[in-house]
Amino acid sequence: MCTSLGDTRRAGKLYELLLPYAGCNVLAYPELSLGSASRYLGLLASTLSRWAEAERHFDAAIEMNAQMGARPWSSHTQHDYARMLLARGEASDRERALELIAGTLTTYLELGMESWAEKASELERALQVSPAPGR
Repeated sequence: MCTSLGDTRRAGKLYELLLPYAGCNVLAYPELSLGSASRYLGLLASTLSRWAEAERHFDAAIEMNAQMGARPWSSHTQHDYARMLLARGEASDRERALELIAGTLTTYLELGMESWAEKASELERALQVSPAPGR
């Protein structure tokens, strides 16, 4: 996905194409759910440094995934949200990101998602050692 590559040109186009589906659940035929489309909009908005939009989409995705009982997708969204907050680097972002990643890590471990738990642990360590904004 262009978010992994930091491809802002394609991210902008994909964002516009996906935006009408913000309140929808993403499905892959025949029966695989990929969670709320708002998660992917959050990722794209993050790639474009549209921080407020990314927050709004991540919050919506967390809520929708929770309503569906889609715990893995809620955790993935929280993980992505924490990464976005680390990238944005505002004063309160580090604390909020640590809260998100702690919940994510707990859920990953409860669900037996060890490789994801390791990724969350790596992000948690990065958040703990990153300097506070303004330093």
